[in-house]
Amino acid sequence: MKIKIGFIADFFDHDLIGGAELNDGVLIRYLKEYCEINTCKSNLVTSDFIENNDKFIVSNFIGLQDNVKKHLERKNYIIYEHDHKYLISRDPSRFKNFQIPEEQKINQSFYKKAAKIVVLSKICKNILVQNNISNNVVSIGCSIWPDSALDFISSIQNTEKKYKFAVVNSQNSIKGTKQALQFCKQRNIDPHLIGSSKYEDFLSQLAECENLIFFPQVLETFSRLASEAKMLNCNLVTNPKMLGFASEEYLHLKGSELVEKIRDQKNKALKLFEQWCENELL
Repeated sequence: MKIKIGFIADFFDHDLIGGAELNDGVLIRYLKEYCEINTCKSNLVTSDFIENNDKFIVSNFIGLQDNVKKHLERKNYIIYEHDHKYLISRDPSRFKNFQIPEEQKINQSFYKKAAKIVVLSKICKNILVQNNISNNVVSIGCSIWPDSALDFISSIQNTEKKYKFAVVNSQNSIKGTKQALQFCKQRNIDPHLIGSSKYEDFLSQLAECENLIFFPQVLETFSRLASEAKMLNCNLVTNPKMLGFASEEYLHLKGSELVEKIRDQKNKALKLFEQWCENELL
């Protein structure tokens, strides 16, 4: 009989397309080969759902009620950390050297009682450890893409560069479009605005650009966009301190080398989750 894994998240990739949801979608599809995966939105989790599963993977959990967290704390669960939910502002970059004041911390019991906290980059692990949020942290050192996406990136990574500088035309303020455009104005740069709700179309637009100007306004736990740009042989104009990706030792790679490194890294990450689901390893 397959072990039952309750997978909890605020949203899933059929609800919206965000970095966390894309990560989770790949992981869920992979684990379904080995376990029974039962998904539930965080605001809909009940005691029955908890009692009817053996282990839990908790992704984004803003909608999780306090009494449900307490119930989960008596179970075997891991937190798959995407966006700093141990902090009121969800942005540790507001604090010097990422030293978080005690009064800004939240969900401390929920983090400390997790079997493991899984993060996407070294800097995220360091922040959790140095702030005594958890010493039980493992970094998978990547975001998770399906092989089909990495294959598509490989197929277009040598696209002719038509534009000198690109800026992503995003309505999400934390992606820093306003700041990127201000940077361009100050330097008399005429940026090429890119954007599309269709993933492959967006990547094709990015592949035509020589440089991506990108100034995220919160610490990105990895940054799919930054790594996709480099996989497409596009240089980054950015603040590395705001990118989890920049804390990884393979930051210097680009093009085919980076694609294959990320492919290998994500395969190791998926295997790690599989091992935890089937036994106690992680």
